[in-house]
Amino acid sequence: MDLSTLTPEQKKALKEQLQAEERAEEARKQNERKAYKDLVDITVENAAKKLIALSCEMQRIKQEIFQECGTLIKSKNELFKTKGDRKSDTFTTSDNKYRLSLGNRTNEGWDDTVDAGLEKIEDFLSTLISDEKSKALVSTIRRLMAKDAKGSLKANKVLELKQLAQEVDDELLNEGIAIIEAAYKPVVSCQYIQLEVRDDEDEHGKMKTIPLSLSAM
Repeated sequence: MDLSTLTPEQKKALKEQLQAEERAEEARKQNERKAYKDLVDITVENAAKKLIALSCEMQRIKQEIFQECGTLIKSKNELFKTKGDRKSDTFTTSDNKYRLSLGNRTNEGWDDTVDAGLEKIEDFLSTLISDEKSKALVSTIRRLMAKDAKGSLKANKVLELKQLAQEVDDELLNEGIAIIEAAYKPVVSCQYIQLEVRDDEDEHGKMKTIPLSLSAM
């Protein structure tokens, strides 16, 4: 279209037509955006209701299983004369089809006296002579004393350190280990349940873990 050939009235009409089309296009976009937001609201609200219901049901079942297994744990302790301070318990059906494990997960923790124990060990290290045997011992002890990225000792390394101290049999070292052990204050982070079921389709009858979290499904 050659605009130069249009009259002022035609140009005005064309301009109004273009503006009307632009307004209609903008209105269409706004309606589509609103429809999308409405769909988000409906979808998320429906999902939230389902997940809240699922969470409540899972919590109810978890409490029920812990209560029921509490009776088994008490009976096992009495029958087999075992301690009741285990972090976990496992029960397997007679036909080995189901295996249920439950217990408490813990995070390692230490009170502030742990540093006093570490200082005792440092004092012990300062008494060692500088021969090759002593250097190797110092290296091993420092490795076991090393803290993780969160600035905490590792309980399994402290256990190794205790075993090493028994071999060394030094009063100062043993005192430091005792202080560290007394400073250990593990914190229960959560309760867990794990169910394994025998896979009858597997020729070896391997156990497979049933996913109990949404991320594992």
